[in-house]
Amino acid sequence: MQNRKPKLTDELFEDICREGFDLWTDFVARRGGLYHKLIPADHRAARGPLEQQRERAHSFVELGSGMGVITILADLMGYDAYGIEIDPELVDESCKLAELFGSRATFVEGSFVPLEYRDETELLDTDSLTLTEGADAYDELGMDFADFDLVFGFPWPGEEDWLFEMVRRHAGTQTTFLSFENREGYVLTPIDELRSQG
Repeated sequence: MQNRKPKLTDELFEDICREGFDLWTDFVARRGGLYHKLIPADHRAARGPLEQQRERAHSFVELGSGMGVITILADLMGYDAYGIEIDPELVDESCKLAELFGSRATFVEGSFVPLEYRDETELLDTDSLTLTEGADAYDELGMDFADFDLVFGFPWPGEEDWLFEMVRRHAGTQTTFLSFENREGYVLTPIDELRSQG
């Protein structure tokens, strides 16, 4: 008998969100409470767009997955879910969180920026906060950026155009980009709409 993913019940959903927040709080405390390049998106609000896309999207990748909460939620909702994170400690925390909740989400350490896009900095309004150096996460996964049906990213201020252009250039023909912004919340943009804006 095949090992099935647990169903994402409301109780399980709340437990994962709560545990993820606690892990993030502990992580910041271990770093002396200093600023760190990790600001979680709204985990609870992610459930709606993930549910909305589930019928049409099968594979999911989170660009800069932090504690891995959204990737784990995607996995437990039935996606083939992957998280890419540059910080090895956060990758370890994500794997532990996934194991705790019976998730088979995959996490890799590396840069989510495709190799051929790493020098494209002209669209950045500020010094880049996204680390473009590091292991090629897609090589680690044995996949290409274009293989993912649903791509999630939470751009730093000043990096929105740069991130959208990266997705525009490298996504597959069936990709939808799920972005998060503090003011707008979650926004779903199909790739054909994204490319028509370019």
